[in-house]
Amino acid sequence: MSYIGNAQSFRVEGNVPGNLTVSGNTTISGSSATVNGDEVRTLGTSGAIVQVVQNTYATQVRSQTNTLIDTGLNATITPTSSSNKILVFVQQSGCYKDSNNTHGTIRLYRGTTFIQMIDNYFAYTNSTARNGIGSVCGQFLDSPATTSAITYKTQFSSVANTAWVYVQVQSETSTMTLMEIVA
Repeated sequence: MSYIGNAQSFRVEGNVPGNLTVSGNTTISGSSATVNGDEVRTLGTSGAIVQVVQNTYATQVRSQTNTLIDTGLNATITPTSSSNKILVFVQQSGCYKDSNNTHGTIRLYRGTTFIQMIDNYFAYTNSTARNGIGSVCGQFLDSPATTSAITYKTQFSSVANTAWVYVQVQSETSTMTLMEIVA
């Protein structure tokens, strides 16, 4: 056993039979370790997941205009490093259009900045038929370059400006998941 500053330090090489218990404020370094047969990457390894944030929303929202409005679905994350990326997963549920010839659009925003079209033709029928399609899903790998809190959200509208479109119709639950990934 050796000391680094006032802290005890030891090196383990090879396989350790039994259990290795580490307690207190501990740092484990290296590129990876194996726990119960699964590889675990350290935080400094490119591609490692640092944190995961998930939020849901289940209140019906509707729009009859082509002006984008919030769906109510959002999630906030505070990156630990400005070089890390945020992987955004969106499941916008309960997507439905009413009886006139229209369709919906759903877009992903970081704050007020548009970053990706999730779907530009949800529930499209080219007719006046009503159409409920279930969920619209998408993902986006963002590089926000900040360590400040970031809120991601979705917005939607009725593209043809002629009939109602809905999200979370009948209180279907929409989900947004944010994963901070080491660059």
